[in-house]
Amino acid sequence: MSCGEYHQKPRNEQCIFIKETSECSDNDGHFHYLQFPYCELPSLIPLADVILVLWIGYLFVCLAITAEDYFCPALTAISKILKLSQNVAGVTFLALGNGSPDIFSCIVALGSGSADTTLLAFGAMFGAGLFVNTVVIGAVTLVQGNYELARRPFFRDCVFYLAASYWTWYNCYKGTISLYTGIGYIALYALYVAIVVIGRYVFQRFIKKRILVTAVPAEIDENYAADGEEVVQDSDIDEQHAEIENLLQEHDEENWAVIPGVKEHALTRALGVAQTVPHLNFGVAHLSPPENDMETPLIRPEASIQSTRGQLLIRQPSTYDYPSYTMGAFKHMLKAFVRDINPIHLEDWETFTLKDKIFDIISIPGNLIFTLTIPVVDISEPLCNWHKLLNAVQLLTCSLISVILLPAPSHVASVPTVVIAALVGFLLMIVVLFTSSQGDVPIYFKPIYTLLGFLMSVIWIYTIANEIVSLLSAFGFIFKISSAILGLTVLSWANSVGDLVSDMAMAKQGFSQMAVSACIGGPCLNMLLGVGLASTLYILQAGKNIHMKLNGSLIISSAFLMFALCSHIVVVPLMGFKVRKWYGVYLFGLYVVFMIVALLNVTGVMSLG
Repeated sequence: MSCGEYHQKPRNEQCIFIKETSECSDNDGHFHYLQFPYCELPSLIPLADVILVLWIGYLFVCLAITAEDYFCPALTAISKILKLSQNVAGVTFLALGNGSPDIFSCIVALGSGSADTTLLAFGAMFGAGLFVNTVVIGAVTLVQGNYELARRPFFRDCVFYLAASYWTWYNCYKGTISLYTGIGYIALYALYVAIVVIGRYVFQRFIKKRILVTAVPAEIDENYAADGEEVVQDSDIDEQHAEIENLLQEHDEENWAVIPGVKEHALTRALGVAQTVPHLNFGVAHLSPPENDMETPLIRPEASIQSTRGQLLIRQPSTYDYPSYTMGAFKHMLKAFVRDINPIHLEDWETFTLKDKIFDIISIPGNLIFTLTIPVVDISEPLCNWHKLLNAVQLLTCSLISVILLPAPSHVASVPTVVIAALVGFLLMIVVLFTSSQGDVPIYFKPIYTLLGFLMSVIWIYTIANEIVSLLSAFGFIFKISSAILGLTVLSWANSVGDLVSDMAMAKQGFSQMAVSACIGGPCLNMLLGVGLASTLYILQAGKNIHMKLNGSLIISSAFLMFALCSHIVVVPLMGFKVRKWYGVYLFGLYVVFMIVALLNVTGVMSLG
């Protein structure tokens, strides 16, 4: 039975029908939203619908907070600790964070063995990839505007994703996926990541060799050719070259290509201002550092910890230490803990506008939960945002919240999973409390808590996005929207809302290259690893190939996705890899055309199979 049939039942039978129909309760959320208006408030259904609308709005607020205030700082810290460029971080950690839910969903769908479910999984991959490469990149372009893309990485990402898309379409056209095909998907993604990492290493070696052997070029990144090189005779040139070498290790060409002004200022610092070598040409009007140089960052790591209100999320740690475990020390630590988890920014309250104050109040529940469950590491701070008691408690809360939010067995060897998680978290908390002090950052804090913050951010984004999808599915039944149109519109958008929020957050804070790389690398990861792992595991387990049949919706979505990727490959180079706002408008228009064609196909006005 279809869940939508509950509309035809009498009011007093609708609740029973919804509870007994599997389609009505088949969702990935933690709540049965369709039961709320018809079982909890059957006499006040309009009020229940309004509550659901307000709740989905609050979920979007929480999603934005998680992405901008927690996910972005974790990603920035990982990139700085591992010295990754924006492009490498975008196609690895950001892509993995955005795409991990889709990969697991694909594994589940293909593992079912159903031809319809398999086709639905491929359609979701093509639809989400198209949405990300049109709407999300278009939104990044309109928000950031006139940003530059590194030529080699951008072209490489687009070509790999285009090849993966065509190969997937061809396999759908054949109607079968074999074991060797599944392994080939995994091998292709391994080749892609290897080329990303090795290519960056080779390019850096080439640049450093050119600097040391010849002279400082006019522009030392791959996006600019040298306008002319001048041999520098200054006696300090060896020292200056060494400094430039160190600089290149920290910030490669892809960082400088994206963040305006960083390239000139970074090189100015490396050379010890223009007086030392006044005749060097870096393609800028002057080399003197900007005013208030001590307050101007070399690059923008601090921007990654900006909240949605433009205020710093990071709070200054306490300056006092706890020399012994006395009652006085415990009271000081407890006061610091209360101050650290306070979701209201009291120190900035007087400067907030009315809108900021309202948003701060609305965000109290979400901010409190996220502060207790997501560590935030800021390696630009003196103590890296280390708070002893809070960071110790987070080990307990992270253990508990992970088994609650993620699909996990309820018992392990007859012991409740929650109890095991609580014991593990409690032991880790005790270890941290007795092996650390407030005034000294533990050696394990940066690597372990940065990774933990990244993982917990992904878990929360995944959870909130699933709740949004479940709510939208319920709205589809409530407002009598057909499943075909619902899957093509709101469900497709909702499945990509995590990508949209996290990529937009990175773009707003100056990391457009990373956002665009994730828009291409993320769907590519979903397609290659999702299909590769899912098909390989299923075929090894079932002992037979995966079969499917190509339909019109899949033809339309795959064709528009490949057309969008071809647009990237052709149009962006014609713009000199300086993406203009009109290109964002073009991408939005392309998605509107796709929606029109797809809806005409779904409604039967035109048919492609």
